[in-house]
Amino acid sequence: MSIDVIVCGSLNMDLVARVAALPRPGETVPGSSLQRFPGGKGLNQAIAAARMGARTAMLGACADDADGEMLRALLDSEGIDTRFVAIREARQRPEAHTGLAMVWVAADGENAIVVQGGANATLTAAEARQALRAVSATAKVAMAQLETPLETVAAFLEAARAEGVRTLLNTAPALPGSQALLAYADIVVLNETELAYYAGEQSAEPALSLEACASVARRLATGSSSSSRPTQTLVVTLGARGALTICGEDIAHHPAPRVTAVDTTGAGDCFCGVLAAALAAEVPLSAAVQRANRAAALAVGRIGAATAMPRADELGDGSG
Repeated sequence: MSIDVIVCGSLNMDLVARVAALPRPGETVPGSSLQRFPGGKGLNQAIAAARMGARTAMLGACADDADGEMLRALLDSEGIDTRFVAIREARQRPEAHTGLAMVWVAADGENAIVVQGGANATLTAAEARQALRAVSATAKVAMAQLETPLETVAAFLEAARAEGVRTLLNTAPALPGSQALLAYADIVVLNETELAYYAGEQSAEPALSLEACASVARRLATGSSSSSRPTQTLVVTLGARGALTICGEDIAHHPAPRVTAVDTTGAGDCFCGVLAAALAAEVPLSAAVQRANRAAALAVGRIGAATAMPRADELGDGSG
C-alpha cells in the first residue's frame, strides 16, 4: 500500500466531562455530561490527514482490550493503514492498557486534559524505524508528537530524514528532555505555551502580541540546536488568532476564520494533520497553513476530537 503520510503517535480513549468552568486547584465542580470519544494526538492527526485525502499510516501501540479494539476499528473505517499499530497483551503487561485521557471541557470551549499513556509508552525505537523503512518509498511526510517515548520519536524522525522524508514535529505536550528533538524536524508546530517553554520565556501576559510571538520564535530558532538548519520552519498556532510561520528572516501571519468554539479538544491535532496532508500533496506552505486554519475552525465547532475532524469537501477550497 502506498503511503503519503505516516503518523507516529498515541492512541487514547477520551473520557470527556462537560463543566461550567474548569476547576481551580482544590475545587470540585459538577459535570453536566460524560462521554467517551476516540482520541490521542497520533490518532487524531492521522484521521485529520486521511480525511483530507492523504494515504495515511498509523504507527502506535494499544492493548488487546475493548478500547484498543474500538480505536483500531475506527482507523480501519477511515482507510488508515494499521499494520504498524502494535497490540500489547494486557494480561502479560497490566500497565500496557490502551491509553486513556480524562478531558474537562468548559462552557467557553476551553479544556484541561490528564493523559495516562498506557500502551503508548511501550512503542519502541525499533518499531518506529521498521515502520518508516516500510513506507519510505512513497511517504512524503513523517509526523510525530510527544505522547510516545522521546527515544522512539527521535528514532522515527531520524530514520525519516535519512530516507529523504519530510519531517514534522508537533511539540505537544512540551516535556523535559525534548528540546533536542527540534533539530530532527523540517517543520516544528507549537502553540504559544510550548513556544514559551522551549524558548525559556516567562511572560505574565495571557497572550503575547503577534510581534512578541514572532520575536520569541525567532530567538528559539536561532538559539537552539536547529540554528544550523536555516531552512527549518516554525509554525506557531495561536488559536482564534490563526498561526505564524517563521523561516529564517521570513515571518507571516495567517488569520483564522471567526467561529464560536464549542470544544477546542483536538483543534491543534486537526491543524497538524491537515497541514501534513497538504504538504504531502505539495501545497505551498502558506496555502497549507491557511487550509489547516480553516479545518481547525470547523473542528472547534463540534464535540470530540477524532470524530470532529472535517473532511476535504467541507473546506470549500478544492482540496478534496
